[in-house]
Amino acid sequence: MKRKMRILYKREWWVIFFILGFFFINYPIIHIFNKDFIIFGYPIFFLYLIMGWFCSIMVIFIYAWISEHRL
Repeated sequence: MKRKMRILYKREWWVIFFILGFFFINYPIIHIFNKDFIIFGYPIFFLYLIMGWFCSIMVIFIYAWISEHRL
């Protein structure tokens, strides 16, 4: 159990999350959501950016919370 928890504290996770974040704001992925499609009155591109921003904040929050509450 303790060995599994050590994986969460490695610096490589930050690099992985950075690469994923860079990938999701790169041109081919953004082009998929840059359409004239509206959900709840908002363009899908706007919702994609807001949800990506929210998810990145949640990843940082969860990582910081887990590292603060080490076993």
